[in-house]
Amino acid sequence: MEEKISVMPKRQVRRASTVVISRKTWLVVRILAGVTCVLVVMLTVALAIVAVIKTTPPYCSSGLASNGRNLNNPGLFNDLTPKEMVAARDYLLSQKRLGLVPYTEATVNSSYIFMITLQVPLKAAVLKFQEGVDRKPQRAAKVTVYRGDTEPPRVEEYVVGPLPTPKFYRVVTSPAYRRVPIPFSSRPVDAVERNQLRKFISRVTENLSSLFIDSYGLVYHNCTPGKNCIMFQDFAPRGTESGERKTWFWAYRETEGFYLHPLGFAIQIDHLSPHTSDWSVTRVIYNGQLFYEIEDLVERYAEGTLRKIQPIMDSADAQFSTFTRRGHHSFDTPLRGPRLLEPDGHRYSIDDQFVKYFGWSFNFHMHTCTGLQIVDVHFQGEKIAYEISLQEITAFYTGYSPETSWLGLYGMSWLLGASSYELVPGVDCPATASFIDSYHFANSGKPQRYRNSICIFEHSSSMPLRRHYSHGRDGEFHSYGGLVSSYLVVRTIISLWSCDYVVDYIFHLDGTIELKIALTGYIQASFDLAGQRPYGNRVHDNARGNLHQHLFHWKIDLDIEKTSNRYQTLDITTESESSFWYEGTVNKTQLKFNQALKEDENDASVPYDFNHPGHDIIFNMKAGNKYDVHRGYRIINEAKSKFLLEHSSVTNAAGWAKYQLAVTKYKDTEDSSSSIYAQGDPYDPVLDFSRYLEDNDTIVDTDLVAWVTSGLYHMPHAEDVPSISATGNQCRVFLRPYNFFNHCPSMAVSDALVVKRKKNRAQQNGDEHKDTSLSFDTFGVDSGEPHCYQKETSMKEFQGLIQDV
Repeated sequence: MEEKISVMPKRQVRRASTVVISRKTWLVVRILAGVTCVLVVMLTVALAIVAVIKTTPPYCSSGLASNGRNLNNPGLFNDLTPKEMVAARDYLLSQKRLGLVPYTEATVNSSYIFMITLQVPLKAAVLKFQEGVDRKPQRAAKVTVYRGDTEPPRVEEYVVGPLPTPKFYRVVTSPAYRRVPIPFSSRPVDAVERNQLRKFISRVTENLSSLFIDSYGLVYHNCTPGKNCIMFQDFAPRGTESGERKTWFWAYRETEGFYLHPLGFAIQIDHLSPHTSDWSVTRVIYNGQLFYEIEDLVERYAEGTLRKIQPIMDSADAQFSTFTRRGHHSFDTPLRGPRLLEPDGHRYSIDDQFVKYFGWSFNFHMHTCTGLQIVDVHFQGEKIAYEISLQEITAFYTGYSPETSWLGLYGMSWLLGASSYELVPGVDCPATASFIDSYHFANSGKPQRYRNSICIFEHSSSMPLRRHYSHGRDGEFHSYGGLVSSYLVVRTIISLWSCDYVVDYIFHLDGTIELKIALTGYIQASFDLAGQRPYGNRVHDNARGNLHQHLFHWKIDLDIEKTSNRYQTLDITTESESSFWYEGTVNKTQLKFNQALKEDENDASVPYDFNHPGHDIIFNMKAGNKYDVHRGYRIINEAKSKFLLEHSSVTNAAGWAKYQLAVTKYKDTEDSSSSIYAQGDPYDPVLDFSRYLEDNDTIVDTDLVAWVTSGLYHMPHAEDVPSISATGNQCRVFLRPYNFFNHCPSMAVSDALVVKRKKNRAQQNGDEHKDTSLSFDTFGVDSGEPHCYQKETSMKEFQGLIQDV
């Protein structure tokens, strides 16, 4: 039988289905993933920021409100605004009969505007306006014009007003001027003349290239800046007698701190004539050898019949004059230094050019010629001074060579205000200070903005203004009272040639005003000739620092309550006599003082006297405190520097330097002790301060001005390289209340501390051995730890520019 075989069907294997995701879906997924990552990162950053914020204190309060300069509606004591300067300039240029040309087109033998400053209103008019009995004085400009196209050439000064819309001009001649018209040879050298002098030097030194290369490895023509250039700088006075205009130009290596790189080459140029074609070389000095013609020097040098200089300085050695860090680094700690902290912000306010601080109120003014001034000073509602201002800075040098031995600088002629440049936050002033611009119209055809040239800040001396720790004989504490010495500083820094002068007006809580100048910058080195050795120290190869004297003159117009004041000295002497209180022959020598009222200007002109101590007091005879003592202020000069050069003709324009103090009757015509013409002709000066004393006015019960001279001798030494440190080079004058108040006015300041021991019943019953707790009274001022930090101005905001407006 046929077997049937059944065939089973094959099992079918089901395959997994494939999911197909579109490209669009993948894109969405990737985007979502990216967004998620970004959100995670952002959340992490946010959490980190929150953590930092929680651990970083916020900015401190800005404190009292302040406003910037009001250039549209200037106040009574304000500087000229750029708009007013332009108005005065354009008005004079429009007067065809004057024949003035724009500054950009000016030549030495043309007529053009050199400078525009504020014409200060009469003091009497200002006081009447402040008393409400007269209108506000109109504002006007004083314009200095060089008239090189007249015969003879001269300098003229004009008053232009009223501002801001001038309607008149007139030539003015100060009664204080001895020489009228102002000699053309007395004028300050400006950019117009200096550009012509630079071209003249370039032309007359063309034949000196070989000498420069052989002697110094440097060139004047076609040099590479910063590598192998010679530069020439002018010095004054310009000649050795009145009427000359012969200027020495010293040669230096062009490098940082070039003042320390004299080359031993100098050229004297006679540029008296307004016509540059008349200019000539009158003297040449090379390595201590004098020639009267450049051709003679070139010929002698080629013949080898003079003492030659061999180049001894390479580029590495030139670093000694730079501010590049060097020295023993192992003694340095690379950590940031202390900074100013004001936990409640500024405790002063500035409104335009008006400042208020703990009872003090005053205006500041930046004069183009004399620099920073303080005017209309009040304290706790009382009038203290009408004007306090720096008048002049001089430096008289000594030396062997003709250029150093005759060197005498008058700072006002170089324009102290227009030499006050931008300040660096964190170095020149605290980074938390208020920085203020100034504006000048000088040496340019338009107003110029000097950014951040003034700073104002409150500071602490880190010592008490007053304090006392009271204790028993066994040293047990009883009580303590004290006040931190805080004060307000108004500062500018004058960069006058090689030197920098830090000028501070400081207002203390006890009613004292401090005037301080600190000297820094570079020394002016001379080429080290054998004959120079008695006059200074050698500070580097071929460089010697010469002995010189810096002098500073201050004008202090105190008005104690009113303008009717007196000046007296309290002369401290001794007496020796037997004592009334003891039996026998007991003798005692003790101090006493005599009051000496000064009745006229000659009697009130004090030459340098270090042998008779005493006090100088300006007081009001008709005003007294509650104890019937005349109210006054004392003048303390901590920087008397005896003037030894009064017989040198170079110092004739510094007649004020002969007196450590001179008190004169106030006159509007005697507004300054120097002039911008002093440097051009110090031998027969346009303004001589000594003439202020010749009329010998009575100074009893009248408006008085005190003129104070401070200064220092500077013998440069190796540690003055590369730069002079301000330590030990400071001159200070104090104006201190003298019976002006009934007690120390700083008692009104709440930022003080009184500590007392609390008494318990045991002490009250006579048991002194029971210890008790102390009470601390801060008079409502928070004494806790600050929980904020001060907002600062970064030093990197410094620009170092003078900007045309």
